[in-house]
Amino acid sequence: MSLLSLDLLTVMRGGCPVVDGVTLEIGAGEVVGLIGPNGAGKTTMMRGALGLLAASGGSSLTALHARDRAKAAAWLPQAREIAWPVSVETLVSLGRSPYLAGGRKLSQADHEAVAQALEQMGLTAFARRDATALSGGEQARVLIARVLAQSTPLIMADEPVAGLDPAHQFSLMRVFSKLAQGGKSVLVSMHDLGLAAQHCTRLVMIHRGKLVADGTPREVLSDDRLRDVFQVCGRWDGDAFHVTDVLEGAV
Repeated sequence: MSLLSLDLLTVMRGGCPVVDGVTLEIGAGEVVGLIGPNGAGKTTMMRGALGLLAASGGSSLTALHARDRAKAAAWLPQAREIAWPVSVETLVSLGRSPYLAGGRKLSQADHEAVAQALEQMGLTAFARRDATALSGGEQARVLIARVLAQSTPLIMADEPVAGLDPAHQFSLMRVFSKLAQGGKSVLVSMHDLGLAAQHCTRLVMIHRGKLVADGTPREVLSDDRLRDVFQVCGRWDGDAFHVTDVLEGAV
């Protein structure tokens, strides 16, 4: 079952392709790590796939009505700002908006989805607290919980581990893995290659707007690609991957 299909997706800026002819298929039960250096086009690709940026080519999501799209894919952008002083529970419940047509109030099923999302992110005890009074890392977890409460088959998350401490980074990636085991999928952009290698079932590497590799972590994180795309050296230690050095002249 395909949850996302891109066919030669291209996003232009100032006459130049920021995303250049990306073709990609994501099925059920995957944690797909989207990797590439800064400026590679990762965020632009996801935003184009969601219809948030003008793009040519095809995306299965942009073919859907806006409400149906919100039921098919949840989006977590890089921005982590919470502007309104509302409770954590209220903010997370916004994830149920696609299911509340016509001003319908939260149902028991909606409340259960919110409670589960709070539990997944370790926020149950924070439910009544003012979201704007939390630390930056705690606010990031609240926004992730809102996405989880949306209960979509696909989650698209742009650097969701940024701002989280190591324990919560691992915890979040385990949540994503459990979602995949249940048949959902996650497309997650990441800069931590070790974390991506450990928790993603598949890696998609973007470089200068083009898809340059797609496969298992071991297949994608080859010596040549690490050198040419990231300008680093790395090694595998069992199932763990480590960046070991930066190539001379890379920074």
